[in-house]
Amino acid sequence: MKQRNSARAILLNNRSQLLLIQHQDSIPVDPAQPDVLKYWATPGGGIEAGEQPVDALQRELREELTLENVTIGRQIGVRNVSLNLPGEGCVISHEIYFVCYVSERPELNPAGLSECEYGTFKEIRWWSLEELHNTTEILRPSALTELVENALCVDSELVLL
Repeated sequence: MKQRNSARAILLNNRSQLLLIQHQDSIPVDPAQPDVLKYWATPGGGIEAGEQPVDALQRELREELTLENVTIGRQIGVRNVSLNLPGEGCVISHEIYFVCYVSERPELNPAGLSECEYGTFKEIRWWSLEELHNTTEILRPSALTELVENALCVDSELVLL
């Protein structure tokens, strides 16, 4: 199976809130959860040939959320998961998570979204750690709360998801 490398942001504001994007898929992306079409996920995306993960993440944050001044910090997690991505088919998604800080106000950028993203990205929202712990919404990755706790902890280790 083809591997797709991506860089993803645990994007925090000055109030330690996490920014997530709500997705509404027309077909299930995660074969392990075929009934899930609506969920919240971190911003980020594919790493292009010859691109470094941090450069890819800066590009994705600019394209998706019009963010120009993001501080990208340490790598805090890695996940490998089988996904069925529109336009790519079945892949092993190798996701690298970085803690990131922003003071700008993000907004979904229709001009920067791919056709697939434009159809599936519904809204963005800031979440407190308490809201993440108490939500009944589906969050991806499932260990997202642990990643955020890791991001907020200065002396933490890399999380393998």
